[in-house]
Amino acid sequence: MNQQENTNAVVFNAPQETNHPSGCGNAEVRKHYFHHQLLLNPNATAQLSDDAWLISFKRRAERFADMLTFLEQSWVEGMPVLQKACFSYLTEDYIPRKERQQVIEAWSNWADFQFKLSRYRGLASLFLRYQRRMIREIECLLPPPSAESQTIHQEGGR
Repeated sequence: MNQQENTNAVVFNAPQETNHPSGCGNAEVRKHYFHHQLLLNPNATAQLSDDAWLISFKRRAERFADMLTFLEQSWVEGMPVLQKACFSYLTEDYIPRKERQQVIEAWSNWADFQFKLSRYRGLASLFLRYQRRMIREIECLLPPPSAESQTIHQEGGR
């Protein structure tokens, strides 16, 4: 690529203009999320005017946000404490060599996984912000829940 072609600076913290529709009650926003629902579930027979697909899509987005929240947390910070406990265990004389090797291998695999997972925290944070924005927009498209459904939801269902 010619270096003169790419002279625009990218600033991630500044608000950016996007083609993503926004605003509550907007038909374009509804159509946008309907398209995403069909991408996730191509066999869906939902109608754009129906709210059931939107409720289902919102639930799926909330579950994805929960997963991203889980992935966003740091798993590496607790490793020194676990490592110390594990190595203290391994120094005991009564631990058979085979068991010691299994623990070392399991620890090594787990530590590798944790370090690999921690590389994606920034990406998880970015997508988590996107998911939360999407959930807020979807909530604007849905009619306000009735008092009875709020009570059922707060109690954890029937």
